[in-house]
Amino acid sequence: MNRHPLSSLLLLVTLTSVAVSQAKPVLVHLSENVAQGLLMRKVAPAYPPLARQARIQGTVVLRVRISKSGDVENVRLVSGHPMLAPAAIEAVKQWKYQPYLLYGDPIEVETNVTVNFALPDKLSGEDIVGGVPRGITGGVGPSSPAYQSPPATLQPSLGTPQRVRVSAEVAQAFVLTKVPPQYPPEAKDAHIQGVVLMNVIVDKEGNVANIQLISGHPLLAPAAIDAVKQWKYKPYLLNESPVEVETQVHVNFTLMP
Repeated sequence: MNRHPLSSLLLLVTLTSVAVSQAKPVLVHLSENVAQGLLMRKVAPAYPPLARQARIQGTVVLRVRISKSGDVENVRLVSGHPMLAPAAIEAVKQWKYQPYLLYGDPIEVETNVTVNFALPDKLSGEDIVGGVPRGITGGVGPSSPAYQSPPATLQPSLGTPQRVRVSAEVAQAFVLTKVPPQYPPEAKDAHIQGVVLMNVIVDKEGNVANIQLISGHPLLAPAAIDAVKQWKYKPYLLNESPVEVETQVHVNFTLMP
């Protein structure tokens, strides 16, 4: 049976529309910086009392799934101290985002969230909100009133430690030379974007001695590692002596629209 030309054309348009709708992804991964731009409500974590008493500080990295309506549906721990992670997860569950639109329609989003816990010395618990002194905003560094070097020792009998762990924000303030990564052509052609998260050890001279990949797209991770290997830090002093530092580094790959 012969079809009418107009009927055939309408059928072709319908099938094409169905194919396009089926090709649309149901979940996209956003970089942490892009997702922060969609944040409408941010609940600060309550600093766990036991962690505060033990002078435990650090960064908790979470993998978060956001629903079409902008609600946090799922939170998964990527890295962070076990005494800090539950408070970070509980706070981020209450965050609210603006729905992310793709082709004009809301879509689920997956991204990373970094929560920093920092305890300046000689501040009471009432003066601390979410690990940041009351009234202080923004990042922390050697010139910031929020910055304090870690305690010299957790136990005086142990002497000065050979290595200390600092948050990514504090370590960032010590970067002297920062080499940007080269965007891999294969990733650029495939429109792959995202964040590469690494655990980094900086030696006493400020050189990057070791890099361990935590998360990131396989096409992006090698370029991030190659770049960070060339970074140079100012030596970190503890009791006026340089010590090794362990920290995390985030490298963000974003394609211009």
